Amino acid sequence: MGYGRSYDIGVFGSNFGHAVTQNLPVLANQGVSASNNTANNGLTCAPGNCVTDAYFQAFTLDQGPPAFSFPTIPSNGVFPLGGPAGDVQPRMRPTKQRLPTVDAWNATIQRQLTNTISLEVGYIGNKGTNGFAGNGPAYDLNPVPLGPGTAVVATAGSTPSFTPTTPQDQRRPYYNRFTYPGFLDPTTGLPIVCCNNGVVMGNYFGNDANSNYNALEVKIDKRFSHGLQLMSYYTLSRAYNHSTDNATGHGNFLYAVDKKLSYGPDDMNRTHVWVTNLLYELPVGRGKAFGGNMNRGLDAIVGGWQINNTMNWSGGLPWTPAIGECNFVHDTGPCMPDAHGKLHVGSGSLTHPVGGGNPYVTYFTPLPALAYDTSQLTVGTDTCSLSRPTTGVFSLPGCGSDGNVGRNSYRGPHYFGDDMALAKNFTITERVRAQFRMDAYNVFNHPILDFSSQDYNATGGTCIDCGGNNGQIRDILFGTTMRELQFGLKLIF
Repeated sequence: MGYGRSYDIGVFGSNFGHAVTQNLPVLANQGVSASNNTANNGLTCAPGNCVTDAYFQAFTLDQGPPAFSFPTIPSNGVFPLGGPAGDVQPRMRPTKQRLPTVDAWNATIQRQLTNTISLEVGYIGNKGTNGFAGNGPAYDLNPVPLGPGTAVVATAGSTPSFTPTTPQDQRRPYYNRFTYPGFLDPTTGLPIVCCNNGVVMGNYFGNDANSNYNALEVKIDKRFSHGLQLMSYYTLSRAYNHSTDNATGHGNFLYAVDKKLSYGPDDMNRTHVWVTNLLYELPVGRGKAFGGNMNRGLDAIVGGWQINNTMNWSGGLPWTPAIGECNFVHDTGPCMPDAHGKLHVGSGSLTHPVGGGNPYVTYFTPLPALAYDTSQLTVGTDTCSLSRPTTGVFSLPGCGSDGNVGRNSYRGPHYFGDDMALAKNFTITERVRAQFRMDAYNVFNHPILDFSSQDYNATGGTCIDCGGNNGQIRDILFGTTMRELQFGLKLIF
């Protein structure tokens, strides 16, 4: 039983390194091309007759780049967040420094079953505080939150797109929050106002997300005796965190404005993990239980064999269901449906497309599209007031909201891998030995399939009502292979 707290450096380096060296006035952007440096390179850029940047050099090494005019530092020392020209994305940090912490605790019971076998059962938990949101370290502090709106039919029988009540930029939490009287916007001639777009505040090193992990662990350990050593352990775990990342291509999670929406199972957490390691020296040969007195010639053939094996059976990685009709109900964030049950998923057989193309495995069959009844789509009808279209166990969420299905609420196919090694030991003299070894990775040649939120190569798409590759497993898990054999010879002296 125990408890401990650890601290991490977090974004300390960015706070006191990048925040100083990569912000104005130390750092500014300068873009030099053939068309904007004609005064030095002798080229021409007039309306209708401008040099093409792709085919001409911006400057020669003899000429060098044009001198850069750094902006004048105002008396109060305050620059616009995006710089005087709005072309700098600053490294932002909170005014209060936060060090990430992990509180960890465990309780374990161990029982000796025999002289060589022990059983261990334990609970392990931890809580991360002030860590990264998702894969970190930075996130957008000024995203567009969800908001109300309408979707009014303009053409009978045609589904209209969502029109927000309040324009996107005006819904940002820092919209027009800061005004810089000493700097004029060249397009309006008025003082620069920040922050009314998604560029300037997209690099915030917040260190303000939490995570938690809880697990039951069971381990059986057989220490080496009579040529056999075995360790087998099983873990049942739950890991949750906040994330801004969404690899499905249906919009990122809005962590800065909706932390509940961004909370869910960790992308890399497998609920079940069972791993067994085995080492077995065959009891045949000189000095062994069988054939202990055989001659050296026969022992060189049948004696000295050893088997190593590592087996891993684990649950699948998580993924988030998406839909293809979110432009009907909102204009920002991820695209998730409402769920009223569970979609049937499971790996089918390998399919070879008719007419050629890459083979695939069907993990789920996409449902019919979430479409309104065309008889209801009369001119002037606000589809936001209609009953929600349903397909299978999913329905279209209400306008201005996202679905309740939840981030990473589904799991991909389970993992099964087995690596085996067969070794033959030779005794040449009392001080010199040799070993011939064959390693078989994925010895059963079992394809390790994957369908998850982070494996872009294997996962065809997670949209439950779209066509194309959605619902298909297009490759094996990244980092795994089909069976590979490796041979080696080792001399020990």
